[in-house]
Amino acid sequence: MSLLLSVCLVTTVLYLGRPFLMPLALAVLLAFLLAPLTARVESLGCGRGPAVGVVTIISFTVLASVLYVVGAQAVDLAKSLPGYHDNLQQKVFAPLGKLTSAFSAYTRSVHPAKPSDITSEAAQLDLPTSNVNLLSVAKELAGPLLSPIGTAGMVAVYVIFFLYDRQSLRDRFIHLVSHGRLHLATQALDDAADRVSRYLAAQLLINATYGIPVGVGLYFIGIPNAPLWGVLAIILRFLPYLGIWIVAAFPFVLSFAISPGWAQPVEVVALFIGVELFTANVMEPWLYGASTGLSASAIVVSAIFWTWLWGAGGLLLATPLTVCLVVMGKHLPALAFLHVLLGKEPPIDPANRFYQRLLADDRDELEETISDYHEKGATVELFDEVVLPALKLAEYDRVTGDLSKEEHRDLYESLREALSSLENFPPQDESTVHSVVIVPARRKADALAGAMLAYVLRSKGIDCTWLSERVLNSEIISRVADRTEVTLCVSAMTAVGARAAASLFKLIGDNTSGLKILGYWHGDPVESESNPPPSQVETVTSFEAAIRLISATASDTKRTSVSA
Repeated sequence: MSLLLSVCLVTTVLYLGRPFLMPLALAVLLAFLLAPLTARVESLGCGRGPAVGVVTIISFTVLASVLYVVGAQAVDLAKSLPGYHDNLQQKVFAPLGKLTSAFSAYTRSVHPAKPSDITSEAAQLDLPTSNVNLLSVAKELAGPLLSPIGTAGMVAVYVIFFLYDRQSLRDRFIHLVSHGRLHLATQALDDAADRVSRYLAAQLLINATYGIPVGVGLYFIGIPNAPLWGVLAIILRFLPYLGIWIVAAFPFVLSFAISPGWAQPVEVVALFIGVELFTANVMEPWLYGASTGLSASAIVVSAIFWTWLWGAGGLLLATPLTVCLVVMGKHLPALAFLHVLLGKEPPIDPANRFYQRLLADDRDELEETISDYHEKGATVELFDEVVLPALKLAEYDRVTGDLSKEEHRDLYESLREALSSLENFPPQDESTVHSVVIVPARRKADALAGAMLAYVLRSKGIDCTWLSERVLNSEIISRVADRTEVTLCVSAMTAVGARAAASLFKLIGDNTSGLKILGYWHGDPVESESNPPPSQVETVTSFEAAIRLISATASDTKRTSVSA
């Protein structure tokens, strides 16, 4: 309840403080962007004041030049628009006029107007007067311009002071939020500054590589005022998702107005699609490098929230502000929910997610996960890092009583069916004894882990015999007795299985002199040491280690047979 009240209070403050907070946030972001350049200029021997002055003058000169180009091109476009009237009249307004006339005729036929109604409507018309108040006209014209000019002035002043006093502001902020934990606060501030600076610089460069080809392409297509659309593409692409469509709409409409046919509109659409595909698939992965740490859904939600809160300026600031929130959630425990809800990192690791899907009996997602790992040639990683830890969680829940016997059985059945999507899984319970024999220590979990090991070994060209949990110890001993070339691997998922494996190794004793391996997939060395296998038994806790040991033994055996 207190969290909800806090969120409501913060949202109210942000909404009511919009005239002050939005320019402040924009100035902070610009200071993040210009701070590295200011530090570089300052390191050349300039003082802090001259360095800030040089950077701000250059930055605002570039910005003013861009605005001048946009204004000049917009004025030129406004002058040329009347020349497109005839084409628009023929292609758009004439069909719309016919449609409107037809609709009006249909309306009159259904609801004929009375003469008294026409007379009363005419009487209600207000005729314009000739009294014009020049002061009111001036206010109406200047009013919309004063607010952006004032905001721009506030931002400029903020940026200058933030750059000049950035170290003092950093120290004050750290002292304010650290509460004695300087390392945590410093790490959070550096992380936020690095992510935001990297995002803004990369986004600016990406927008430039997007807007310049758009402007050049529109020029060769024959669209008037191509530099205007190129600059707008650079600027408006800062708006997530909407910016590119806003930019593309104007040249498309203009091409529709000036061209007699449909060739130019199609070329404009093809140009924007081609440049966008190249930017999204080549430039963005290359220039962004490390991600901002936001999930796709977080970007959409943040864009909607900040637009609702601060309008178009909020849409422009949505991604950088949300990056700062995610960084705060990452480093401050009280705000950890922000990192979970908005961050790109998965909230649970693959093993826990796989186990959760097992509990939910989601066969489709289980098979999809298995297929993804298998197609990447990472089946061993799938078993070692996902499936075995999930089985370990299942065994733990079974021991603690969180998982009933029926649920435990159903879970293993779901896993077996999901793994059966792999070709030739599970391996057949063979009577032929190969150079490697894999047997379960006791339970179905041990047998399933052994089946996975057998599958991986066979995929690597190592012949092996897999025995199910139904095979008795006496049959196992008879199969491996007096066979020096046989490697015996006993699969155990739990400490109970490890004790059963130790008993099996003692029963076998010296009946076979081949390599003996205990696959203790639980992976807890404390428990394995409390139930140690015989000294001649090698203990492994992962499939990767087991495969490496078995492969080395097979190679040694092969070299020995060749030399003999």
